[in-house]
Amino acid sequence: MLVDGLLEYSGLTAKTKAMRGRLLNRERYESLAEYETVGDFIAFLREAEAYAPIYASHEEIAHRGQVEAVLHDSLYADYQKLYRFAHGAQRQGLDIIFFRYEVNVLKTCLEGAMTGGGYSLGYLELIFDGHASFDVGRAAEAKSFEEFLLAVKDTDYEKLINRMSGHGRLPYGDYAFGLDVYYYETAWKQVKRIRDAKVRRILEILLGTEIDWQNIMWMYRFKRFYRMKPADIGARLIPVCWRLKKSELRRMAETESPEELKAIVERTSYFKGKEAAAALGDETAFRKMMEHSYESVCRKYPMSLAPVLQYLYDKEQEIDLLTSILEGIRYQLPAREIKELALSSQGRRRT
Repeated sequence: MLVDGLLEYSGLTAKTKAMRGRLLNRERYESLAEYETVGDFIAFLREAEAYAPIYASHEEIAHRGQVEAVLHDSLYADYQKLYRFAHGAQRQGLDIIFFRYEVNVLKTCLEGAMTGGGYSLGYLELIFDGHASFDVGRAAEAKSFEEFLLAVKDTDYEKLINRMSGHGRLPYGDYAFGLDVYYYETAWKQVKRIRDAKVRRILEILLGTEIDWQNIMWMYRFKRFYRMKPADIGARLIPVCWRLKKSELRRMAETESPEELKAIVERTSYFKGKEAAAALGDETAFRKMMEHSYESVCRKYPMSLAPVLQYLYDKEQEIDLLTSILEGIRYQLPAREIKELALSSQGRRRT
């Protein structure tokens, strides 16, 4: 079995290891937080090993939106490189990740259409053209809700958005939330159809944990910030449970306050009193739990798709952190405050 794993995954894991070596460490993040201008940050991208090739492919990098495009394009470029090394069940697993990227891009295009600004694809066009299930170029060019609907015509996305719009046009946030729920529910069904037992198990653990915790975090926000009624909360949850029991999820939705919700979470198999439950509000618990899941599955399946998925997750966390640092620089926050806001909520970081 080990020999089979070595033969099947040696090339893909070697490629992943080489790419992991380009991830930034905490010392680098702290030095970036000391930068005084967005121009300084852009200069860093121009020289950084992981971002310089993407930077060079953009015609102009002058403002925050263009900088963020470089960061996200780097993730998609890494995905594309890994996908080329993969085959068979490996690609099936990576297709689940692409589905998430597709939904994220779709949401960005929808937001651009609803605000009338459209969206610049950049490097994305090379990756998504012909692979996505909707006309990405047309969706990016859309400058109205009606134009966006034409871009997703005859797709499940059109059906979902029209169903949500049954009683009139909704705010962008409602559509984005509905698309997120659609992604998790559909991705879970796709995972269950993967024939390779190891790939399926790895994705069940990782996606199942994410779904459980996405539901927990949504309920926390609904109760703390929107004071939503239990019946309304239950209708908005992802209809999937992994380690959470359906009865636990129901009791969480029925609680009257974030404190009552936290008390139930602490009694689930995820925590049972561990410290991370105390930080539900700032998503520290979510990050810790996901990092623990990736580390655990990589230990159990070292020569598999698990290290590849962990790398892509870590790359996403890097981009989120760099975006937070960029925001702090843009608003001229003190370096100490940027470090506290951006770094203190992060879990494991390369040192």
